[in-house]
Amino acid sequence: MKKLLHLIILSFALTTLAYSQPQFENGGFEVWEDVGLGADKMEPENWSSIKTSDNSGLNTVAPVVWGISDDAHSGNYSVYLHNVATLGIVATGTLTNGRVHPSLFPDSAWVYTDVNDPKWHSSFDWRPDSVAGWYKSNAAEGDFGTIKVVLHKGGLQLPGDETNIVGLAYYEMPTGAVTDWMRFSIPIQYISSDKPEYHLTVLTAGNGVDAVDGSEIWFDDIEFIYNNSSVEDHLADNLKVFAFDGKINISINGSSNDDYELFIRDIMGRDIYGAKNYKGQDISVSENLKSGIYFVTIIKGKQRVSRKVMLN
Repeated sequence: MKKLLHLIILSFALTTLAYSQPQFENGGFEVWEDVGLGADKMEPENWSSIKTSDNSGLNTVAPVVWGISDDAHSGNYSVYLHNVATLGIVATGTLTNGRVHPSLFPDSAWVYTDVNDPKWHSSFDWRPDSVAGWYKSNAAEGDFGTIKVVLHKGGLQLPGDETNIVGLAYYEMPTGAVTDWMRFSIPIQYISSDKPEYHLTVLTAGNGVDAVDGSEIWFDDIEFIYNNSSVEDHLADNLKVFAFDGKINISINGSSNDDYELFIRDIMGRDIYGAKNYKGQDISVSENLKSGIYFVTIIKGKQRVSRKVMLN
């Protein structure tokens, strides 16, 4: 009886802990609200797009690049994003938990966290392991949808601001059609040991300023993943990463010829180098490297260790 009672208490404690860990607000896109654009142009609650931007003059002429979809991975709804050609440019299907600053010149547009208005920011002070969710897509040739999640302190503007970043996750969906719901899982690469204050998330149907008219994507059930026991101390202790002479040098002491997955990603989360059967030997990587911050990630089973390195 005592053993059973202990198991019940432990189960309750673990469940309580799981539910106490913060998640995306309306990450399943089940709740939608009228934001003054009409019942056919509702936005998902806690999310915004280009017609609720900070430029009231452009809001009136901006196209509708999002919508509610009853094709859901779970529940009743998902969010649908699509690229639209208008005014001689392609407006990228964009959704964010922050706010959009639009422009007739795509290179001059951005999204941002407004720390002074809770309507346009999401407070967040945890350090999750990764971001996961589900998507379908129908990308035009050469185009692809993206998801970017940035944990940060203070204000933040994307693109164009790296000062306050604590950690980030970035993923490019495949080009072409994905007709069945597909799960994605993106590790969060931490730049500093600071505790974040906010998260800024951006979902797109196309590749930023190079988006192609007609690309479509559906997102549902986006969540933070907390794997507090996913990294074993010995792997973290044995991984050696340093930069020298324009190269990133990597080794794992005492690897015993084990098989690891190795990835190098840049500050934007793009893959720079990858190896599926890395043995822990000394290697130097210089191809495709420029000055800046990079993340080296080693994976073995459920173990995952990341190191930040800077090339001057």
